[in-house]
Amino acid sequence: MLQEISEGVKKKKYNILYTSCFASLRRGGQKSLHLLLKHLDKDRFTPFLIVPRAGEFSEEAASSGIKVFILPFPAIRFFNLFHVISRLIRLYGLVKEEGIDLIHTESPRETFYAGVVGKILCIPVVLHLRVSDSLRWMDRMLYYMTDCLIAVSRSAARRFETIGAKDRVKVVYNGVDTDVFRPSADRSDAGVLRVGYFGRIERRKGIDVLVRAAGRLAERVQLIITGEGDGRYLEELKKSAAGADVIFKDYKRDIRQDIAGVDAVVLPSLREEGLPRIVIESMAMGKVVVASDLLSSREALGREAEEFLFPAGDDLKLAFILGRLAEDRHALREMKEKLRKRSEVFFDIRKNTGEIERIYGSLLSGHGGKGIP
Repeated sequence: MLQEISEGVKKKKYNILYTSCFASLRRGGQKSLHLLLKHLDKDRFTPFLIVPRAGEFSEEAASSGIKVFILPFPAIRFFNLFHVISRLIRLYGLVKEEGIDLIHTESPRETFYAGVVGKILCIPVVLHLRVSDSLRWMDRMLYYMTDCLIAVSRSAARRFETIGAKDRVKVVYNGVDTDVFRPSADRSDAGVLRVGYFGRIERRKGIDVLVRAAGRLAERVQLIITGEGDGRYLEELKKSAAGADVIFKDYKRDIRQDIAGVDAVVLPSLREEGLPRIVIESMAMGKVVVASDLLSSREALGREAEEFLFPAGDDLKLAFILGRLAEDRHALREMKEKLRKRSEVFFDIRKNTGEIERIYGSLLSGHGGKGIP
C-alpha cells in the first residue's frame, strides 16, 4: 500500500504558468523562455503560457501542445485602476481554473499582478532577472512580492545584493541547445577578417564603436551587422560606415549560418547586460567573442578569453584586437575547442533547465508540503 501511494506521489504533475511581456521570439529573453518550455520535464511539469497578444511565440507554444492565454497587463497607474483590478480578477480566475501551482514571470509589471494573486492563493512566484539594470525602489518591491528571483548571471543578481536574504536570488545561466549550435569548419585564413554583430540595433549596444573600429582597419576587416531596432540609429550607422567594408542585414530568426560565416563575433555594449544570447550561442559554435569589458562579459567568457575584452566605448582598443586577429588567425583556432567546452559546462540548456526544475521543487515543497520527488 505504501509503495502504491509513493508511486502515485511521484506521478503527480505540477502546473507552471509562465508569462512573457513580448509576443515575438526576436528578443533574447523570449528565446530563452522558449527553450526552457521546450526542454522542461513534461512528466513532472505542465507548462501554461500568457502572452500580451497573438504572435510568433504563442504560435510556437501552441504547436507544441502548450495552452496559451492572451492576457495583456495594463500599466499600473491611478487612471488605469479599473483595468488593473479587472486583469487581477481575470488572472486570479485563470490560476484557480487551471490549478496553477507556481507562476514564473519575467518583467516587473507581470510580477506585480502575479505577486498579488500568488499572495492571495498562497502559491509561489518566481521572477526571472534577465537584465542587470537596477530599478531601485521597484527592485525592493519585486523582492518582497516574489518567492525566488532567478538571475541569468551574477551581474544581474547584484541588483538585489543589498536588499535582503541572498539565498532568495539564484543564479542560473541562460541555456543554449548545444546540439543545434555546433562548431562548423574553419574559414580559410586567406582574405579579410570577417567580423559579425548580431542583435538589437540600439545605442546602448555601442555598435557605432564597432563601426569606427572597422573603419580604422580599412581593407583588413569586413563587418556584418545583422538586426533590427532603432531606425534613426541605424541610419546614423550607415552614414558613419561610408568608406569602410560594412554590410547591413535585416533580422533573421536563425543566424547559425551567419555566425558560421564570420571569424569572430563582437559585442560592444556600453552598459551591463544580463547574459546576451549571442555570446553563449557563438561560444557553442566555437567562435571567439570580442566584447566590452563588463562584468557580464567576463563571467560568460571566463579568464581564458580576457585578451578579447576591451574598455567599453574604446574603438582604438577594439581595432587593435581585431587587427591582431586579422594578422594572425591562430587565436581563432586555439580558442575554438575551449569556448565550445565552456558552453557545454556552463550553458547547456538541459543542465540549466534541470537547475530551474530543482528550484521549482524546493519552492513547491515549502508551500503546503507539496514536494517534488
